[in-house]
Amino acid sequence: MEFWTRSATVQVGDKTYSMSDFDFDFDVQFEDSKEPTTAVVTIYNLAETTRNSMKKGDPVILNAGYEGDIGVIFVGQIAGIKHSHSSTEWATKITASEALEEWLTAQVNKTYTQETTASAMVQDLLNIFGIEVGTFELVEDKTYTRGRVCKGKLKDVITEIVVSDCKSRFLIRDGRIIINDPAAGVNSGYTLSAETGLLRADDDEAKTEIETDLTTQKTPSEKDEDAQNKTRQCLLNYHIGAADEITIQSKSLNGKYLVVRGNHKGSKSGDWITEIEVKPA
Repeated sequence: MEFWTRSATVQVGDKTYSMSDFDFDFDVQFEDSKEPTTAVVTIYNLAETTRNSMKKGDPVILNAGYEGDIGVIFVGQIAGIKHSHSSTEWATKITASEALEEWLTAQVNKTYTQETTASAMVQDLLNIFGIEVGTFELVEDKTYTRGRVCKGKLKDVITEIVVSDCKSRFLIRDGRIIINDPAAGVNSGYTLSAETGLLRADDDEAKTEIETDLTTQKTPSEKDEDAQNKTRQCLLNYHIGAADEITIQSKSLNGKYLVVRGNHKGSKSGDWITEIEVKPA
Protein backbone atom coordinates (compact mmCIF):
# COMPACT_ATOMS: atom_id res chain seq x y z
CA MET A 1 0.00 0.00 0.00
CA GLU A 2 1.37 3.40 -0.94
CA PHE A 3 0.81 6.42 1.28
CA TRP A 4 0.37 9.70 -0.50
CA THR A 5 0.27 13.28 0.69
CA ARG A 6 -1.71 13.62 3.91
CA SER A 7 -5.10 15.20 3.40
CA ALA A 8 -7.83 16.44 5.74
CA THR A 9 -10.88 18.68 5.82
CA VAL A 10 -12.92 19.94 8.75
CA GLN A 11 -16.43 21.31 8.44
CA VAL A 12 -17.55 23.69 11.18
CA GLY A 13 -21.08 24.99 10.78
CA ASP A 14 -21.64 25.62 7.08
CA LYS A 15 -17.96 26.22 6.23
CA THR A 16 -15.35 23.63 5.25
CA TYR A 17 -11.60 24.10 5.73
CA SER A 18 -9.05 22.05 3.80
CA MET A 19 -5.60 21.36 5.24
CA SER A 20 -4.15 22.39 1.87
CA ASP A 21 -5.40 25.94 2.51
CA PHE A 22 -5.62 26.17 6.32
CA ASP A 23 -3.31 25.07 9.10
CA PHE A 24 -5.14 22.94 11.67
CA ASP A 25 -4.54 19.95 13.90
CA PHE A 26 -6.86 17.43 15.51
CA ASP A 27 -7.08 14.71 18.14
CA VAL A 28 -10.10 12.36 18.04
CA GLN A 29 -10.58 10.06 21.04
CA PHE A 30 -12.79 6.98 20.64
CA GLU A 31 -13.71 4.08 22.93
CA ASP A 32 -15.84 0.94 22.91
CA SER A 33 -18.24 2.20 25.58
CA LYS A 34 -21.34 4.30 26.09
CA GLU A 35 -19.13 7.38 26.36
CA PRO A 36 -19.33 9.50 23.19
CA THR A 37 -16.38 10.07 20.89
CA THR A 38 -14.75 13.47 21.44
CA ALA A 39 -12.53 15.63 19.27
CA VAL A 40 -10.29 18.64 19.72
CA VAL A 41 -9.62 20.64 16.56
CA THR A 42 -7.41 23.75 16.53
CA ILE A 43 -7.59 25.97 13.45
CA TYR A 44 -5.08 28.76 13.01
CA ASN A 45 -5.51 32.31 11.74
CA LEU A 46 -9.20 32.38 10.92
CA ALA A 47 -10.71 35.74 10.04
CA GLU A 48 -12.40 37.61 12.89
CA THR A 49 -15.83 37.34 11.26
CA THR A 50 -15.36 33.58 10.93
CA ARG A 51 -14.27 33.20 14.55
CA ASN A 52 -17.25 35.21 15.75
CA SER A 53 -19.69 33.16 13.67
CA MET A 54 -18.84 29.87 15.40
CA LYS A 55 -21.12 28.79 18.24
CA LYS A 56 -21.91 25.88 20.51
CA GLY A 57 -24.01 23.24 18.78
CA ASP A 58 -22.64 23.87 15.28
CA PRO A 59 -21.94 20.62 13.41
CA VAL A 60 -18.35 19.43 13.16
CA ILE A 61 -17.31 16.85 10.53
CA LEU A 62 -13.69 15.79 10.26
CA ASN A 63 -12.28 13.80 7.32
CA ALA A 64 -8.68 12.65 7.17
CA GLY A 65 -6.45 10.28 5.23
CA TYR A 66 -4.23 10.56 2.21
CA GLU A 67 -4.58 12.08 -1.21
CA GLY A 68 -7.11 9.92 -3.02
CA ASP A 69 -8.12 8.01 0.12
CA ILE A 70 -9.85 10.17 2.73
CA GLY A 71 -12.69 9.22 5.09
CA VAL A 72 -14.73 10.36 8.08
CA ILE A 73 -13.14 10.09 11.52
CA PHE A 74 -15.55 12.30 13.46
CA VAL A 75 -19.11 13.58 13.27
CA GLY A 76 -20.44 15.71 16.11
CA GLN A 77 -21.22 19.15 17.46
CA ILE A 78 -19.28 21.98 19.06
CA ALA A 79 -19.25 21.69 22.85
CA GLY A 80 -16.87 24.59 23.46
CA ILE A 81 -14.74 27.19 21.64
CA LYS A 82 -11.69 29.14 22.77
CA HIS A 83 -9.89 31.81 20.72
CA SER A 84 -6.35 32.73 21.77
CA HIS A 85 -3.87 35.21 20.35
CA SER A 86 -0.08 35.01 20.36
CA SER A 87 2.00 37.55 18.49
CA THR A 88 0.42 37.65 15.02
CA GLU A 89 -1.26 34.24 15.20
CA TRP A 90 -4.81 33.37 16.23
CA ALA A 91 -5.67 29.85 17.38
CA THR A 92 -9.28 28.68 17.52
CA LYS A 93 -9.58 25.58 19.71
CA ILE A 94 -12.82 23.66 19.21
CA THR A 95 -13.89 20.85 21.51
CA ALA A 96 -16.67 18.69 20.10
CA SER A 97 -18.73 15.68 21.15
CA GLU A 98 -20.28 13.06 18.93
CA ALA A 99 -23.45 12.74 21.01
CA LEU A 100 -26.25 15.19 20.46
CA GLU A 101 -26.92 17.68 23.23
CA GLU A 102 -30.46 16.28 23.46
CA TRP A 103 -29.00 12.83 24.07
CA LEU A 104 -26.74 14.03 26.87
CA THR A 105 -29.42 16.01 28.70
CA ALA A 106 -32.77 14.50 27.66
CA GLN A 107 -35.02 13.16 30.40
CA VAL A 108 -37.58 10.39 30.01
CA ASN A 109 -40.55 9.41 32.17
CA LYS A 110 -42.55 6.63 30.60
CA THR A 111 -44.24 3.43 31.77
CA TYR A 112 -44.36 0.27 29.65
CA THR A 113 -47.03 -2.39 30.10
CA GLN A 114 -46.61 -6.02 31.10
CA GLU A 115 -44.84 -8.38 28.67
CA THR A 116 -43.08 -5.54 26.83
CA THR A 117 -39.80 -6.71 25.29
CA ALA A 118 -36.53 -4.84 25.64
CA SER A 119 -36.24 -4.45 21.86
CA ALA A 120 -39.63 -2.75 21.62
CA MET A 121 -38.85 -0.56 24.60
CA VAL A 122 -35.44 0.59 23.36
CA GLN A 123 -36.71 1.21 19.82
CA ASP A 124 -39.52 3.35 21.20
CA LEU A 125 -37.18 5.35 23.42
CA LEU A 126 -34.79 5.99 20.54
CA ASN A 127 -37.61 6.98 18.20
CA ILE A 128 -38.86 9.57 20.69
CA PHE A 129 -35.63 11.53 20.32
CA GLY A 130 -34.91 10.72 16.66
CA ILE A 131 -31.46 9.18 17.10
CA GLU A 132 -30.38 7.19 14.05
CA VAL A 133 -29.81 3.49 14.67
CA GLY A 134 -27.05 1.82 12.68
CA THR A 135 -27.12 -1.70 14.19
CA PHE A 136 -29.76 -3.15 16.51
CA GLU A 137 -28.94 -6.72 17.58
CA LEU A 138 -29.59 -7.51 21.24
CA VAL A 139 -27.78 -10.54 22.67
CA GLU A 140 -30.76 -11.18 24.95
CA ASP A 141 -34.20 -9.68 24.30
CA LYS A 142 -35.54 -9.57 27.83
CA THR A 143 -39.30 -9.62 28.41
CA TYR A 144 -40.49 -7.46 31.31
CA THR A 145 -43.34 -9.57 32.65
CA ARG A 146 -44.39 -6.84 35.08
CA GLY A 147 -43.71 -3.97 32.75
CA ARG A 148 -41.13 -1.28 33.44
CA VAL A 149 -40.99 2.34 34.49
CA CYS A 150 -38.32 4.29 32.57
CA LYS A 151 -37.47 7.48 34.40
CA GLY A 152 -34.32 9.60 34.39
CA LYS A 153 -31.70 10.55 31.81
CA LEU A 154 -32.38 8.94 28.46
CA LYS A 155 -28.80 7.72 28.03
CA ASP A 156 -28.76 6.12 31.49
CA VAL A 157 -32.11 4.38 31.02
CA ILE A 158 -31.22 2.94 27.61
CA THR A 159 -27.74 1.91 28.75
CA GLU A 160 -29.18 0.01 31.71
CA ILE A 161 -31.62 -1.87 29.48
CA VAL A 162 -29.15 -2.64 26.69
CA VAL A 163 -25.99 -3.34 28.72
CA SER A 164 -27.23 -4.62 32.08
CA ASP A 165 -30.47 -6.36 31.13
CA CYS A 166 -29.63 -7.54 27.60
CA LYS A 167 -25.84 -8.12 27.89
CA SER A 168 -25.19 -6.10 24.74
CA ARG A 169 -22.85 -3.37 23.53
CA PHE A 170 -24.08 0.21 23.40
CA LEU A 171 -21.97 2.54 21.29
CA ILE A 172 -22.39 5.90 19.58
CA ARG A 173 -20.25 5.99 16.44
CA ASP A 174 -20.32 8.30 13.41
CA GLY A 175 -23.58 9.82 14.63
CA ARG A 176 -25.35 6.46 14.90
CA ILE A 177 -26.31 4.07 17.68
CA ILE A 178 -24.66 0.64 17.57
CA ILE A 179 -26.27 -2.14 19.63
CA ASN A 180 -24.80 -5.63 19.20
CA ASP A 181 -22.85 -8.46 20.82
CA PRO A 182 -19.85 -7.01 22.76
CA ALA A 183 -17.80 -10.01 21.66
CA ALA A 184 -18.34 -9.16 17.98
CA GLY A 185 -16.86 -6.34 15.95
CA VAL A 186 -18.79 -3.42 14.49
CA ASN A 187 -16.77 -3.72 11.28
CA SER A 188 -14.39 -6.50 10.35
CA GLY A 189 -12.07 -7.62 7.59
CA TYR A 190 -9.31 -5.01 7.83
CA THR A 191 -5.73 -6.28 8.15
CA LEU A 192 -3.13 -4.10 9.84
CA SER A 193 0.43 -4.96 8.91
CA ALA A 194 3.68 -3.22 8.03
CA GLU A 195 2.44 -3.03 4.44
CA THR A 196 -0.75 -1.21 5.51
CA GLY A 197 0.93 1.23 7.90
CA LEU A 198 1.55 -0.65 11.17
CA LEU A 199 4.46 0.92 13.02
CA ARG A 200 6.88 -1.37 14.83
CA ALA A 201 6.34 -1.75 18.56
CA ASP A 202 9.07 -2.37 21.13
CA ASP A 203 7.96 -5.97 21.59
CA ASP A 204 8.15 -6.65 17.84
CA GLU A 205 11.87 -7.35 18.28
CA ALA A 206 12.76 -10.88 17.24
CA LYS A 207 12.70 -13.31 20.16
CA THR A 208 14.62 -16.57 20.54
CA GLU A 209 12.61 -19.34 22.14
CA ILE A 210 13.87 -22.69 23.37
CA GLU A 211 11.44 -25.51 22.83
CA THR A 212 10.84 -27.91 25.71
CA ASP A 213 8.25 -30.49 26.60
CA LEU A 214 6.39 -27.71 28.41
CA THR A 215 6.25 -25.35 25.45
CA THR A 216 2.48 -25.65 25.10
CA GLN A 217 1.81 -25.58 28.83
CA LYS A 218 1.15 -22.18 30.40
CA THR A 219 0.41 -21.20 33.95
CA PRO A 220 -2.78 -19.23 34.75
CA SER A 221 -0.71 -16.08 35.27
CA GLU A 222 0.95 -16.53 31.87
CA LYS A 223 -2.44 -16.95 30.22
CA ASP A 224 -3.66 -13.76 31.93
CA GLU A 225 -0.56 -11.93 30.69
CA ASP A 226 -1.22 -13.13 27.12
CA ALA A 227 -4.77 -11.81 27.38
CA GLN A 228 -3.74 -8.32 28.43
CA ASN A 229 -4.59 -5.47 26.11
CA LYS A 230 -1.90 -4.33 23.71
CA THR A 231 -1.28 -0.87 22.27
CA ARG A 232 -0.18 -0.35 18.70
CA GLN A 233 0.38 2.64 16.40
CA CYS A 234 -0.09 2.91 12.66
CA LEU A 235 -0.13 5.63 10.07
CA LEU A 236 -3.42 7.51 10.37
CA ASN A 237 -6.18 5.17 9.24
CA TYR A 238 -9.81 6.28 9.07
CA HIS A 239 -10.90 2.68 8.46
CA ILE A 240 -10.22 1.77 12.11
CA GLY A 241 -12.59 2.75 14.91
CA ALA A 242 -14.02 1.68 18.25
CA ALA A 243 -15.15 -1.96 18.51
CA ASP A 244 -13.83 -2.95 15.09
CA GLU A 245 -12.46 -6.45 14.65
CA ILE A 246 -9.13 -6.28 12.84
CA THR A 247 -6.37 -8.70 11.96
CA ILE A 248 -2.89 -7.68 13.10
CA GLN A 249 0.14 -9.23 11.46
CA SER A 250 3.48 -8.57 13.16
CA LYS A 251 6.26 -10.43 14.94
CA SER A 252 4.62 -10.17 18.36
CA LEU A 253 0.93 -10.05 17.42
CA ASN A 254 -0.65 -12.26 14.82
CA GLY A 255 -4.39 -12.81 14.89
CA LYS A 256 -7.78 -11.17 15.29
CA TYR A 257 -8.28 -8.36 17.81
CA LEU A 258 -11.06 -6.04 18.95
CA VAL A 259 -10.32 -2.30 19.21
CA VAL A 260 -11.00 -1.23 22.79
CA ARG A 261 -10.11 2.43 22.45
CA GLY A 262 -7.81 4.73 20.54
CA ASN A 263 -7.28 8.09 18.90
CA HIS A 264 -6.65 9.64 15.51
CA LYS A 265 -4.12 12.45 15.72
CA GLY A 266 -2.89 14.71 12.93
CA SER A 267 -1.42 18.05 11.95
CA LYS A 268 -0.13 19.63 8.77
CA SER A 269 3.53 18.79 9.38
CA GLY A 270 3.60 16.87 12.70
CA ASP A 271 1.88 13.71 13.92
CA TRP A 272 -0.29 11.70 11.53
CA ILE A 273 -1.07 8.52 13.41
CA THR A 274 -3.80 6.25 14.72
CA GLU A 275 -3.09 4.64 18.07
CA ILE A 276 -5.25 1.75 19.24
CA GLU A 277 -5.57 -0.45 22.29
CA VAL A 278 -6.71 -3.96 21.37
CA LYS A 279 -7.71 -7.22 23.02
CA PRO A 280 -7.93 -10.72 21.54
CA ALA A 281 -11.18 -11.23 19.61
